[in-house]
Amino acid sequence: MTDEPGGSATIGTLEKGFRIIETIEELESATLTDVADEMGLARSTVHDYLTTLCDLEYLVKTDGEYQLGLTFTRLGTSATETVQLSDTITPYLERLADATGETVWFLVEECGRAVYLGHAEGDQAIKTEHTIGGRSYLHCHAGGKAILAQLPDERVEEIIDMHGLPEITEHTITSREALFEELERIRDRNYAQNHSEQLAETRAVSAAIVVDDEVLGAISVGGPAHRLRGDRFETELPNQVMSVVNEIRINHRYS
Repeated sequence: MTDEPGGSATIGTLEKGFRIIETIEELESATLTDVADEMGLARSTVHDYLTTLCDLEYLVKTDGEYQLGLTFTRLGTSATETVQLSDTITPYLERLADATGETVWFLVEECGRAVYLGHAEGDQAIKTEHTIGGRSYLHCHAGGKAILAQLPDERVEEIIDMHGLPEITEHTITSREALFEELERIRDRNYAQNHSEQLAETRAVSAAIVVDDEVLGAISVGGPAHRLRGDRFETELPNQVMSVVNEIRINHRYS
């Protein structure tokens, strides 16, 4: 093993450091023992990482517990600024949320996963596990499928090879053949639907934002299945979502 650049020890050390950061993020606040137990590492090893991360201000320690430092706020802001539409999408999401009364998300694809970057809630919105910056598989919800439908088949195959098609609920699409059939249907009608494929008893409608053949993301409206049904689910919501997406496309192209 080596500590030279590119060596396996260097890569392993870096990976372990990020795993510690992610563990603290998941736990929200954690002691040294919490992190060591969660990761199955020696306390002495974890202590060295935590001390270094605190010195670099990526973590802060209060009363023996570690939390993420605000340095991540700056980094997150900088990362978001590289995404097209990130600074203009909010009014569209809020307008769609007001019109539908449901939960609205803006998401993009990165590294074969969905990343949630914008959010608005109508007066009947339900709470979900999604958070700004959170990631999920693409194949199990309307927004992800809307994006996949606009990507070349070769890219879809790459994403499946990277992440597989895990079953999230009993309704999740888990075979390549079924997924590609679904993507063809989405292309034909220009919007995607989610029938409790990510969360039981919920549905969603989504359309991708494509400008000059570039997939910039997707807008999704979701809610409980008992409200998103019949003509509202099949016609009204798709028309509302696609109307907003078309407006975004036009305004972005000529901005």
